[in-house]
Amino acid sequence: MGSGHGQDLALGEPASVSTLNAPAILSLIATVGAFIAFLLMLQEALALRTGTDPVNNGLRSVVRSFPRSVYALAVVIGMLLGHLLWP
Repeated sequence: MGSGHGQDLALGEPASVSTLNAPAILSLIATVGAFIAFLLMLQEALALRTGTDPVNNGLRSVVRSFPRSVYALAVVIGMLLGHLLWP
């Protein structure tokens, strides 16, 4: 099909390079957050099966020990998301 062999191939052109723009960063943050949530749920399910304490209990106590730091982290995440999503 066609007049020559391999005319539809782009041999001399460079491959497209993905850029790290705002939607890509937001997608990375969402993917990492979903992966961390999945790991915590998996560990809790395994802990319930074996009868041990899940990591969530320890994480909850650490977060409640440092309320100002956790609040500051939440503000930074909110500023980052606001910066990426503001038109």
